[in-house]
Amino acid sequence: MVDVNESLTKQVAALSRLELSETEMVTFSSQLSQIIKYVEKLQEVDVAGVEPMSHPFELPTPLRPDVVLASPKDAEGKPKVLQSAPEVLYDGYKVPPIL
Repeated sequence: MVDVNESLTKQVAALSRLELSETEMVTFSSQLSQIIKYVEKLQEVDVAGVEPMSHPFELPTPLRPDVVLASPKDAEGKPKVLQSAPEVLYDGYKVPPIL
């Protein structure tokens, strides 16, 4: 068992970049001690053979068909969305090189 005292609470507070008053130090020391006792109690539970799960219920994943819609075109046959682009290159948005 970890002995939670004010020194340990000060270390945790410093690592967490928290400033605690003396009253808070006493309160949090007590609360941390209770939390650690509870975690130690949980570690005593036998979980052998229990499968890990991400959700307590089996939820079906709703799927819908993918539908491809043609982009609206202007009079020249280019996508209308490019009209708002500051610069166009090869019928697409021109972006600055990243490498």
